[in-house]
Amino acid sequence: MKKIYTIVGLLLTLRLAAQPYNNEWIDYSKTYYKFKIGVTGLYRIPQTVLAAAGMGGVVAQDFQLFRNGQ
Repeated sequence: MKKIYTIVGLLLTLRLAAQPYNNEWIDYSKTYYKFKIGVTGLYRIPQTVLAAAGMGGVVAQDFQLFRNGQ
């Protein structure tokens, strides 16, 4: 009986180890920027803020928005 519990425990441990970390969407060859906001709503990021972050020459079509990895 003890042998069955050991096998079941081992299988459950392997199952837990195979779960994703929810950061599979990250492409480490790209640069990501995080803009913190105070209140939920619609925000505009001014050109001056983008230029200060080194993104002044990036066209708007190249931007992507991620929230919780999606």
